[in-house]
Amino acid sequence: MLHVMKKLIYSLLVVVCLFPSCVSKQVALETESQRDSLAQVVRTKDSLIETVFADINAITDNLARIKVRENIITAVDPEGIRRPIDQINSDIAAIDELMQENRERLAGMERTAAQLRKANVKIKSLEHLISDLNGQLDDKNTEIKQLRTRVAEMSVEVEELEDKLSTEIAERKKEVDSLTFDNAMLDGELHAVYYIVGQEKALREANVIDKRGFIGRTLTAAEGNLDEFTLVDSRELLEVPIRQKKVTVVTAHPEGSYQLIEADNKVVLKLVITDPVRFWESSKVLIVSYK
Repeated sequence: MLHVMKKLIYSLLVVVCLFPSCVSKQVALETESQRDSLAQVVRTKDSLIETVFADINAITDNLARIKVRENIITAVDPEGIRRPIDQINSDIAAIDELMQENRERLAGMERTAAQLRKANVKIKSLEHLISDLNGQLDDKNTEIKQLRTRVAEMSVEVEELEDKLSTEIAERKKEVDSLTFDNAMLDGELHAVYYIVGQEKALREANVIDKRGFIGRTLTAAEGNLDEFTLVDSRELLEVPIRQKKVTVVTAHPEGSYQLIEADNKVVLKLVITDPVRFWESSKVLIVSYK
């Protein structure tokens, strides 16, 4: 009986000794787990905060880039000339892309703020910053709308100027065409000459020539109309075919300004004008008669 009691007491002593050791180990395990959880929470918070700062920097940079493009759009060079409308529209499209990126980053910041609130992190300053950035983006949206309105007005102005310029160019072209035509007419009139080759009798009957004087009567050009004559440009008429005998040049033309080319049988083949300027300076009419 005594032996049994000793064994029981020994067993109880072992249990009593082991119990504190087990409790201590369990506490240590729970403490380590809590420490790991806290470390994970800290890492998550740090990551979220880094994301917030990255978004803030990106939004600030985008706003600066937007301002630069706005200044380029509204700038006027020293000669008062604005950039082409298509380039301005390209700048506005780039501004739209930057604004869309800002809105997406700000939405991400708001989601991050919500996560930090769940983690019981004090984020009053962050919320204030988000509110301030929202206000800046709203103001920028208003500025961009005003800029779009101005660009639309500029487009209308450009179209009106282009229409006006096109009208003026068309009018000037008409004037130039008219002057060109008038110049051509004047030039044609300036170099217009008339000639006729005919039998003497037929020319007299047509009142193209007449005979004056009593002794040694001579042929002279009559002051009739020019319906029977051929109208040509003096710059193009270099010779007149005749192919007749007993040829007379009735009108007065300077000697040495023309030649009568004869064949061996005394037939005058043609009249060749060797000096057109001198030939036509005395008369714009050439009359050649033959018997």
